[in-house]
Amino acid sequence: MYELSLISFFALCLVSFIGVPHGSFDGAVAALLGYKSKKQFLLFIFLYTIISLAVVVFWIYFPIYALLIFIFMSIVHFGLCDWSFLNTRNYKWLITLTHGMNIIFGIIFFHNEETFKIFSFLSNENFYFFQNYLYIAYIIFFLLAITYLYHSLVEKKMRWGIVEMIVILAIVSQVDPLTGFALYFCFVHTAKHIKSILKNTNKYLDNKNFVLKSTAIFTLLTWVGGCAAIFYLNNNFSFSESFIKTIFIGLAALTLPHMTLIDFFYRRKFN
Repeated sequence: MYELSLISFFALCLVSFIGVPHGSFDGAVAALLGYKSKKQFLLFIFLYTIISLAVVVFWIYFPIYALLIFIFMSIVHFGLCDWSFLNTRNYKWLITLTHGMNIIFGIIFFHNEETFKIFSFLSNENFYFFQNYLYIAYIIFFLLAITYLYHSLVEKKMRWGIVEMIVILAIVSQVDPLTGFALYFCFVHTAKHIKSILKNTNKYLDNKNFVLKSTAIFTLLTWVGGCAAIFYLNNNFSFSESFIKTIFIGLAALTLPHMTLIDFFYRRKFN
């Protein structure tokens, strides 16, 4: 049984209405990458949908592995976004892993019990077992942070990264884990991503209406799918449980195709 507090509920609403729609720009990204004809765009939508559904099926049958993979993907995806935003080609994986681990393991460090309660609920397993191995992640992060600090003495842009990571840790230490995640996801990750996409769509796409229409359509479809999932899950779970499962399993389902598109294709062309 997992019940959301009022502030956690509003935090997940932020994720739903601000964070999740940032992936709806993937239609515009596909156009930037050359998927402009009707046939090409329909193929893109088909592949995107199939991958997302495959993630949901995988989560249903192998929830604990799906959650672990989702955590790892989040670290890499968040970190690559921060690396790209710092606008430096140096120390790519150092910046990526340090920034990605900062938000994920920062939340876990400051809210260990509550976070693992959420993990256990999402995975349908006793996830507390992995607490025994957290020290490995903390050691890795400490070594990365020290290396990051050392290289920032030369690479001035990395100093902004240090300031950002400290501010993020200060914020997540003062709020519950879902609120901390929501604030980062909506106002750091999403803001950076949308700024990058709009910059390039304004520069390279002539059909600005397509960007607005495709984003609006994808957003509405995501919301409709989310509402349907909550309605279905509500037969076996409370509303709070249905909401949190829909948000995070939905994020996982969307992250794999979104991350593939952004981190393996978009960044190669526009970074």
